[in-house]
Amino acid sequence: MRVVASSRVPRDDTRAWRSSRRGGDGSRRCAGDGADISCPLPLLVGMERKNRILAIGFALSVALTSVEVPAQEGVAVSTPPPVSGRRLSDPESILPADVLARAELVRGNVDLIRRYMGRPRPSVPLLEVEGAAPREVYSQALNLERRANQLAFEQVRVVRPESVPLQQDARPADVYAVVDSALASILLVKDELGIDDPVAERKRPETTEPSEVFNAVVAAGTEVDQLTRQQTSPRDVYRLVTESVHYGSALLASLPGGPRTPAEPAFEPNKTPADVYTRMRRCFELVRTIAGRQGQQVLLFESAPASLALVTPSDVSDLAALVGEELVHLHGQFPGASVPPRAYDPGRRFPADVYQRAGLLELILEQVAAAMNAPEPAPPAAADS
Repeated sequence: MRVVASSRVPRDDTRAWRSSRRGGDGSRRCAGDGADISCPLPLLVGMERKNRILAIGFALSVALTSVEVPAQEGVAVSTPPPVSGRRLSDPESILPADVLARAELVRGNVDLIRRYMGRPRPSVPLLEVEGAAPREVYSQALNLERRANQLAFEQVRVVRPESVPLQQDARPADVYAVVDSALASILLVKDELGIDDPVAERKRPETTEPSEVFNAVVAAGTEVDQLTRQQTSPRDVYRLVTESVHYGSALLASLPGGPRTPAEPAFEPNKTPADVYTRMRRCFELVRTIAGRQGQQVLLFESAPASLALVTPSDVSDLAALVGEELVHLHGQFPGASVPPRAYDPGRRFPADVYQRAGLLELILEQVAAAMNAPEPAPPAAADS
């Protein structure tokens, strides 16, 4: 059994007078977004108007602060060991089959939460692939974990740790750890909602391919995202595309005689997630071209044209994360490439903003592909003696 620690956003010290929503812990959940915040309304009775205003202001400041302050009270959640019997203490023994079983366990528990919330069945994710490697699955597992952590924060008010991109090729055990972390977040939510129905983990064939895991993890991420209040947004996708821009610029600068990073294309309003997805798909094909010239393999996927009308920011995020992973991997094949900066939080963004940023990425990748295809410059002629 694996125990994962979380951090709970601290509550104030006014529990003594608060009524309990569930059990007898003295906590009261205010109506609204589900946060555990102070609601000292009884204290306001009998106060003068001026003091009442000050008390309300203080209560609001405590409420806002409780959402922002890092957690102090540890919350542990246990996840079951791999159903195959393989041991996590021997990472090399973990197979894609173990990761697939864990991803399906996530999906089973997410479906119970969906039904409890009365939400409709989720849409089918647009991204389905063949020929994936564990490192590509890892990029989607990070997306799944981030969304599961968001759901846990919204429902339980805990701040869960997040995994980080790897500097080396991922193993199935690395992917398993991230998916298991997502499961821990989901189990926290399930417990908070009082859902007792068990979900059994099923063994998967040892011949399971990473592509099967990739598709299951993407589906799980889509299902979790549709349960959150703060779903994947253009802001999230913009940050992912910006990270790819940084990596692409580093590749471009490392090439002999490589041109400077081009200017961002003109802003075009009224763009949709489908427009961004189509442009990111072109970026992915350029990455495939560059990888092929480096002797690297990249997975394959197809998107039916008819399905583009149903594209959501979640779909674009999945593709952007994949493009980013391929560029991180390529970056390691360019010894002269500098370490790019991390992307900043861009604030509010719309699909048109992401479309413009993806256009810059497309221009950069076109120049990288062209520079790699250019003939080697001829050596200087020897001077006459």
